[in-house]
Amino acid sequence: MGAPLGLIAGKGELPVIALRLQAANQRPVAAVTFDKESYERLWAEQIDLAQISLLGLGQASKVIAFLKKSGVKEVAFAGKVDKRVIYENPRFDLRALAILKRAKLKNDDSIMKSIVAELEKEGMTVASQLDLFRSLAPGPGLLAKRRPRKKELADMEFGMKMAKGIAALDIGQTVVVKNGAVTAAEAIEGTDEAIARGGKIAKGDAVVCKVSKPSQDPRFDVPTVGRDTVEAMIKAGASALAIEADMTMVVGLEETVRLCNENKIAFLAI
Repeated sequence: MGAPLGLIAGKGELPVIALRLQAANQRPVAAVTFDKESYERLWAEQIDLAQISLLGLGQASKVIAFLKKSGVKEVAFAGKVDKRVIYENPRFDLRALAILKRAKLKNDDSIMKSIVAELEKEGMTVASQLDLFRSLAPGPGLLAKRRPRKKELADMEFGMKMAKGIAALDIGQTVVVKNGAVTAAEAIEGTDEAIARGGKIAKGDAVVCKVSKPSQDPRFDVPTVGRDTVEAMIKAGASALAIEADMTMVVGLEETVRLCNENKIAFLAI
């Protein structure tokens, strides 16, 4: 059966998908979650090969102790962890404080690389999200029925370049564009809130563009869209979504495409 996969499970559907994929391969999973909702969603799967522990986000010593006790040699990250927690005076144990201190900057890459280094120090490797969820990353092409209009295609071309620019600086991976102008760029607040801000300024027909970082580490922060993204677009009055092909995961592709089709949103992998 082999050693279990250690799963650092954030919010959203990805941790459940990861659990199901490993169960299908008869591989045990030792999952750590940080909020009650995620914990209950994983337990609801009722998979015998899964151990699930609910811990505090700042309890690094307990997380690593749980993984080691479970015999984990390989770890995967799945789901969203809101980075704003570092500004909300959470309770970090001494190990978590040391991990944050070693991060040269407080951006995503620096913090995540410091976490990965701590896991590697304990003899664990970190799996590529793109390998684990390869079936979720579509190749180039039109994903929903409606083809982008000429103006939307121009905004997509412009927006993908702008998104690559902020991604290279590790600011965010999403921009909202209308008529060749960026109405919002994602930062620490996340994709959905950036879409809301950009849509409010655009007042309809905004284009959302999401890309990977030029030096994307596939072990963490691989760009992801899904039903929640499209629902945020509907509320914001956005009309088109462009993602980087082969490097962006679409969670629940069938449901995401259905929502796009029902709301006449163009969806393109570039």
